[in-house]
Amino acid sequence: MTRAVRFRAAVLTLATLGLAVSACDSKVGGTPQAADTPSSISNSTPSSATSGNPFGNMKPCATLDQALNGQGYPASVPATADSARTCTTEKKTGNDSILISLSLHAGQTINENIADPSKASTGTVNDRPAVQEREPIGAKGQCSVGMEVKPKSRALVSVTLTLGTTDQACTDVNDIATKVEPLLPR
Repeated sequence: MTRAVRFRAAVLTLATLGLAVSACDSKVGGTPQAADTPSSISNSTPSSATSGNPFGNMKPCATLDQALNGQGYPASVPATADSARTCTTEKKTGNDSILISLSLHAGQTINENIADPSKASTGTVNDRPAVQEREPIGAKGQCSVGMEVKPKSRALVSVTLTLGTTDQACTDVNDIATKVEPLLPR
């Protein structure tokens, strides 16, 4: 399996699991929980008036593209594993590449689906409660930030570097999360 294929497989696994992560300062308690199964994931984004979905008709691809505007990323595309809720984009930087994803999870809090609570910490992104998880699927060069969207939802930003370190991925995801956060509903 080539490095690029392993990289994409790791990112798709992360999107499928819907793991939450964010740069923060205190440990998250709890135990890991199974992610949604494909049969429980809706293929449409219902309006907030009819479903309680705070995202309404918000689209993850348009939101991610707006947050990354002017930074040299190609237009994001729906993820293979969770196309209704997750979009990704990838930019090559020399021998490395950075893959960024944004998932909008209605009905899932920032503390759900933490694979390894010892690698998660709580804090804020622009005063919004958040959770950061280092290496959410167990691979180096990965970091995610889950930001609270009331009443009981989250936006999950994930970064995976093909050659970079976990520390660099966390720095990158924190920067991107601060750009995504103002675009989220309050």
